[in-house]
Amino acid sequence: MAAAKKNFTGINTGRVYGTIAEATAEPEQETQEAAEIEQMQPTQEARKQRKTYTEQEAAEMLQNMQTSGRKGLKLPRINLAFSPELHDYITTMSRVRGENLTQFVNHVLQEHMEAHRDVYDKAIEFKNSL
Repeated sequence: MAAAKKNFTGINTGRVYGTIAEATAEPEQETQEAAEIEQMQPTQEARKQRKTYTEQEAAEMLQNMQTSGRKGLKLPRINLAFSPELHDYITTMSRVRGENLTQFVNHVLQEHMEAHRDVYDKAIEFKNSL
C-alpha cells in the first residue's frame, strides 16, 4: 500500500514569514539601547590595571602554591586516576595531616624524590646527554 503524498500548498505561511522577518529585523529602539549601554561601559583606560608580579614574588607564590586568582601565575597540572584503595588512602591521610589532596600528594612525592635523589640525578643527566 503506497502512502499518499500530502499537499501543503493551501497552508497559510504568512505568519511564519512575518515572525521570521520581525526576529531578524534590527529595530531602531534596540539599536539606541545598545548604544546607550555601550556608552555606560567603562573604557580600557577606566578599568583597573592588572597587577604584575616581580620574578621574586612570582617564584615565591609558585613555591607556596598560592597562585589561585592571580593572572599569569599558574602551576603545572596533571590529571591523575587512582585505584579506589589509593584514593581512600590519599583522602584519609590528607585529612589526618590537615592538608588538601594536592598538598598531601606533593608531600609524598617530595619525600620519594629525596629518598631516590641519586637515581633521579642520573636520570636527569642521561636525559640531558641525549
